[in-house]
Amino acid sequence: MKKTLLAVALAPLCLQSYAFAAETSPDEVMVVTANRFSQPAGNVLASLDVVTRQQIELAQAKSLVDVIRYLPGVQIDQNGGRGQKTSVFIRGSESSHTLVLLDGVRINSATAGGFNFSGIPAAVIERVELIRGPRAAVYGADAIGGVINIITVPDDYDTKHQLTAGIGGDGYYQGAWRSVGRINDKTVGQITLNKEYTDGYNIKEGSFADSGNDYGYETRDLVAGLNHQFTDAVSANLNLLYNDGYSQYDSYGALKRADLESYQLSAEGAYSSDLLLSSLRYSKYKNDTNNYTESAPTSNSQFITYRESINWLNTFELADRWMMSAGFDWDNEEVGGTTNYVDNSRVNRAVFVTSTANLANVTLEASARHDDNESYGNHTTWGLALGWQFTEELKAYVSHGTAFKAPTFNDLYYPDSGNPDLQPQESDSTEVGIAGSHRLVSWRLSAYDSKVDNMIIYYPPTWTPENVDAELKGIEFDAQFDTGFISHDLTLGYSDPKDTNGFQLARRARESASWKGTYSADTWGTTLGMRYQGKRYSDPSNLQALPSYVVWEVVANYDVTDSWKLSGRVDNLFDKDYSTATDYKSQGRIWYLETSYQF
Repeated sequence: MKKTLLAVALAPLCLQSYAFAAETSPDEVMVVTANRFSQPAGNVLASLDVVTRQQIELAQAKSLVDVIRYLPGVQIDQNGGRGQKTSVFIRGSESSHTLVLLDGVRINSATAGGFNFSGIPAAVIERVELIRGPRAAVYGADAIGGVINIITVPDDYDTKHQLTAGIGGDGYYQGAWRSVGRINDKTVGQITLNKEYTDGYNIKEGSFADSGNDYGYETRDLVAGLNHQFTDAVSANLNLLYNDGYSQYDSYGALKRADLESYQLSAEGAYSSDLLLSSLRYSKYKNDTNNYTESAPTSNSQFITYRESINWLNTFELADRWMMSAGFDWDNEEVGGTTNYVDNSRVNRAVFVTSTANLANVTLEASARHDDNESYGNHTTWGLALGWQFTEELKAYVSHGTAFKAPTFNDLYYPDSGNPDLQPQESDSTEVGIAGSHRLVSWRLSAYDSKVDNMIIYYPPTWTPENVDAELKGIEFDAQFDTGFISHDLTLGYSDPKDTNGFQLARRARESASWKGTYSADTWGTTLGMRYQGKRYSDPSNLQALPSYVVWEVVANYDVTDSWKLSGRVDNLFDKDYSTATDYKSQGRIWYLETSYQF
């Protein structure tokens, strides 16, 4: 057990885990997002997916959206192309019902509640862990639909340096440098520098507000980290992520620009022994968005989120194959900028405990958490799960959990549209699933039912937020198998997200599917991918229908040498004209070329 706890202690934010490889079974892969301690992926009693650095590079992903868009239960909504407002709906829940973590630190907006998934470039991502289903008993507010953990910490510190350069359609270019390695016997570190730019395209082409403009995007990113091992038991680490750039967007026919700047700084000390891992972490996060019309830059609206956090986490080995984690979270949120909120800060204090026990062929999981927030009071959430490995190849599980999400500062206090009488959103969710791992195929089938009380929805014509009950239910299936020289990844999903008025929740399709077929040779490989989304509605009153669509993409990779690689990708291969939001045109066919050299 000492090896496992020490491995976690050495990882910044307790987030280091082993990368998936084709020959690696789920029982050999260690993940931490599910219960905030390291455990085999095969023991997690929830729908879990992990995307590794290797998979990100092979897919030629450019942003977090590209990284997660083929995962089951995930639907993407984007007001145009790269850099535009992007929402991710997990199992039909609101985009703001997904808790987004950056190296374990919450980064959801305190003003809007959600997160712009287009803003994280793939170049800085080492790994993504995605949990579908409620996790509020582990993390507190926001985790109704699921948790996305974006990890920038390397899976290993084998010394390597990588230079990447790329070009593409719409004036796209990228340059990145990444170095990872050992500084001395007790210190390891990493640094990643990235810059990307695109002229963009006319996202309003053919609409009533077609201005004839292209809408561009630029990002500059820095990720840096140090980890020092003072003794066999004591370590410390420091991590920084800095990002700035801009995106152009449409506002009622006017070309506007958002200048973006954000940073996250975290410092952690950890102690590890045979039976205990204890870590104390301080983190500070700031996001500053300045919006203005390019023709009148002095007329602006600025939104700033400040967040400070202190997390004390203790993981114990109580007995053989019985792990428990307990801790305390303190968070202080403040909002600033040009908007005059009635209240602009709140503090949240929480205590929590999670536990997993493996007893022969049975796995038990339990968690509980109590949050005390100075704005919306006290909330206690809990989760229980039972798994049964009834053969070597088949495993079933059932889980139930509660979750909540507090109204955001915009929901409550935004001038002329806020509703100070809003109640927190609360959910009860049940999931049952069965998974099989056979010689020729691995598969997973799960069904879920989530009842959300007081869901916050903005209805026309006033667009004032209201509390409305809703129910989200559905079925997911995914499988991985080979036919000859082709490896296949298949996902199928059906969801029925409705509010109490019988309306289908906006921008969420009932039917979805994806498929990827990959051929790999000694020095090259290619992947053909397909994504399908069924009919949706752009508005909560179901007046503006959006037709279903199918889009294809193709990716190719070639190893010139062991160190030098060439890659190419074409998105929307057949130039499909489609939209995920009324009057916003999605990206047409576009190409990318990339080369990287590692030494």
